[in-house]
Amino acid sequence: MKKITFLLLAVVISAAAMAQKGKITAAETFIREGAFDKAKEAIETAITNPKSMGLAKTYYVKGKLCQAAFDSSDPKFVELYPDILMEAYKNFEKAIEMDPKIKNTIIRDNAYAMLGNSFLNDAINKFTNKDFKGAMESFERNVSVSASDMYVGMVDTLVIFNAGLAAYNAELYKEAIDYFRTCTQSGTEDTKPYIFMSDSYLKMKDTVNAEAVLMEGYKAYPDTLDIILQATQFYLDANNSPKAFEFVHKAMEMDPTNHILDLVEGSLYMKLEDYPKAIESLQASLKKNPTQFESNYNIGLCYVSIANNMLNEANMIADNREYEIAKDKAFVEMEKAIPYFLDAEKANPTSVATLEFLREIYLKLKKMPEFEAYKAKIDSLEQ
Repeated sequence: MKKITFLLLAVVISAAAMAQKGKITAAETFIREGAFDKAKEAIETAITNPKSMGLAKTYYVKGKLCQAAFDSSDPKFVELYPDILMEAYKNFEKAIEMDPKIKNTIIRDNAYAMLGNSFLNDAINKFTNKDFKGAMESFERNVSVSASDMYVGMVDTLVIFNAGLAAYNAELYKEAIDYFRTCTQSGTEDTKPYIFMSDSYLKMKDTVNAEAVLMEGYKAYPDTLDIILQATQFYLDANNSPKAFEFVHKAMEMDPTNHILDLVEGSLYMKLEDYPKAIESLQASLKKNPTQFESNYNIGLCYVSIANNMLNEANMIADNREYEIAKDKAFVEMEKAIPYFLDAEKANPTSVATLEFLREIYLKLKKMPEFEAYKAKIDSLEQ
């Protein structure tokens, strides 16, 4: 009788084990059919049963479920588990930990490549929706999956750059610098990582490292225009005119048709109050782009500045006749500003600063109809 009892017990145990394996098989079938809710019910039953919770395949199938549910793009399935792609990754990893032989199945099914691609799609969607921190995490997870020996392919260094870009936009500047530094070591995206690292340091108010990494990028890519332009801007903002001149001239040699560079050079001369040289540079800018606002406005401002300096000097003259002569010469310079401010107005009719300059010039020159016209224009804009 004992032999019969043991035999029956073995049959019962075997049947129970087969029943739980049946849940795993059922879950796989439901996944293929797209019935992910039913697949979840089946696999969770298998996970809680002592007979199947120790099987590596249980967790591998759960990973496949999470992956497929995310890829369905159906919100009710994407939300079957919190952070569903990470749930897939954790279950794949657990399956491998329980039985390293399952690696062969993962490689055969290309599971990690598909998971990496899903993380990438998730990152792009989050970046588009301005969830930059979430995008950074998904880019990072793509990199982690891609680094696995079960990933059929290689790590895409552009993904690391995009992780840095997401971190930068999330204002996680230390993390951004780490990602971009990885890019500089692999040569990904040429000068861009240096530029973003420099700006990240600036956002952290670390001007020393901002300059150092920018110069590192310039030394690595000395003939690349964007790093030269970035250096020009850096030294402009730092009020380091000699260095700003140095880099703007390098940029002008590389891109001689770019009117913005002449404008920058003119602005530098204006900072130094060398207005004749500023006007020369700004006129060169206008030759390349005659209808722009900035150079017209700045030339007008140069002539006003020259005239005001002359008026200040005139005010020091005691002799009334000599004073009037000096004042008239100043007004001649001031009148030279009018055509440039008029062209600036054409380019930007709502620039109140331009209209105010014209109003004040016409008042000083005693051109009252023009003064009244510009006073009315300003009043109408301020209403």
